[in-house]
Amino acid sequence: MFRKLLLRECFIFLLVVSVSCTPPAEPVECSTKDSNCTITNSYGMFPDRAICRAGNVAYPKTEQELVSVVSVATEARRKMKVVTRFSHSIPKLVCPDGHDGLLISTKNLNRVVKTDEAAMTMTVESGVTLRELINEAAKVGLALPYAPYWWGLTIGGLLGTGAHGSSLWGKGSSVHDHVVEMRIVSPAGADEGYAKVRVLTERDKDLDAAKVSLGVLGVVSQVTFKLEPMFKRSITYVTKDDNDLGDEAVTFGNLHEFADILWYPSQRKAVYRIDDRVSTDASGNGLYDFTPFRSTLSAALALTRLTEETQESLRDANGKCLGAKVTVSTLQTTAYGLTNNGVIFTGYPVIGFHNRFQSSGTCLDSREDSLITACAWDPRIKGEFFHQTTFSISLSVVKSFIQDVQKLVELEPKSLCGLELYNGILMRYVKASTAYLGKQEDAIDFDITYYRSKDPTAPRLYENILEEIEQMALFKYGALPHWGKNRNLVFDGVIQKYKNSGEFLKVKSKYDPWGLFSNEWTDQILGLKNGTTMLKEGCALEGLCVCSEDVHCAPAKGYLCRPGKIFQQARVCTRAN
Repeated sequence: MFRKLLLRECFIFLLVVSVSCTPPAEPVECSTKDSNCTITNSYGMFPDRAICRAGNVAYPKTEQELVSVVSVATEARRKMKVVTRFSHSIPKLVCPDGHDGLLISTKNLNRVVKTDEAAMTMTVESGVTLRELINEAAKVGLALPYAPYWWGLTIGGLLGTGAHGSSLWGKGSSVHDHVVEMRIVSPAGADEGYAKVRVLTERDKDLDAAKVSLGVLGVVSQVTFKLEPMFKRSITYVTKDDNDLGDEAVTFGNLHEFADILWYPSQRKAVYRIDDRVSTDASGNGLYDFTPFRSTLSAALALTRLTEETQESLRDANGKCLGAKVTVSTLQTTAYGLTNNGVIFTGYPVIGFHNRFQSSGTCLDSREDSLITACAWDPRIKGEFFHQTTFSISLSVVKSFIQDVQKLVELEPKSLCGLELYNGILMRYVKASTAYLGKQEDAIDFDITYYRSKDPTAPRLYENILEEIEQMALFKYGALPHWGKNRNLVFDGVIQKYKNSGEFLKVKSKYDPWGLFSNEWTDQILGLKNGTTMLKEGCALEGLCVCSEDVHCAPAKGYLCRPGKIFQQARVCTRAN
């Protein structure tokens, strides 16, 4: 009984506390001033756990300085990669090949260039954060209609990876589909001074390549967005059992403009977000400060991580399921961070202006406090350390995928409690895009976060079930990856799923014929080099491969390569009885 009470109090404290926090570390560290550098992401670890190095980092403050930086590097035929302030992408998009490449940071390209209230457009530099864009637009009564839920992203970074919110309405939830002009600095020949500024408008077909580019076309300098007049929204969360989730998911996105679904499969629950525009005269000044994105005491995060590590080592599925119920119950009781007036939650619906609802991340609002508090995933503390498997499945087949996952839960009822500790499966609606590397069909994006061991040779509890879901999505239902998340195997051969990939590669060849902004990882995912998987001992445990031999799992620990339970084509690491 004491253990249950302690666990409950730990989770409640962890989820509700909101304090100031230590700001995230810089992603680039250099042993001497701007030289001999390493680059990482905001989680402190790439999927293959490699350390990425670079010879130098540059911090241009203007487009003119940016042109100069690219020109000098191009003349020397030096590899370059763009790095953002927060470096939030999981794959190795920011790593220049070798040890002598150049990192170009957009940290100081952080200004609003122009706002045209009559045309409802705003032009910003690529290092401006999503939060800054939202706030600056709101000051003049304008709004970016759709956005990711985490505001610690730069405009260049979120466009490069195709980041999105949730909607099937209008042009859809992908931020890049609301871009009307871009300025990109790319390599050039000697006759053009080794660098040039390309200005792309909606009349240019190349914009469809530049809107989601993985950073391989050059450095985005400025972006112009088409905005809308500010409006209000009304949000209500409704919890149901998940018996008819497959049917509901297909239609729900067309019923509500900002709909999404939180799915807790082991608890057999789904939480539907009923979220629509309302009159600006509607009463309410609500705020959405999403609880898991708030600051947390490092000691509480360490205790939570230790609890999960202990559960993994003891194979304590019951403990994970208990913790998941407490986590979900606490989040629901506190309305996931919604308040009716910016202070307290008094009940649904919560009504407020769009800019106060669409995105959050207050753990970034931080003063230096010696890491007493931090964002939950800050690698400098013992906090969250996880995998993220995120893919979109066409609405035409999504019902069958959901039903297949439910069949796995029927066979192993406790198997997905672990991901419910991370607030379950977030299901967001995405619309087909004209971007060459954008979504190919109207779809639902499944965002799955789950425990990752500090030991790459350690199998996870119910390792096989999550691997089967991942492979089922990819190989049975043709899922497309989120470019900024996921483990290596999700990207293997993926370029073949994009009907205009050939057009994208033509633009890439035109803009950067020497491949100076490409690296081994982007060449692999674009099909220009061998695939993204890495066959070696234990590779399946980290998603670096699909197992084909027992050695790819952990045979010494009793995990062997076997077919899936319902998707027989899957090859997963299964614990021998």
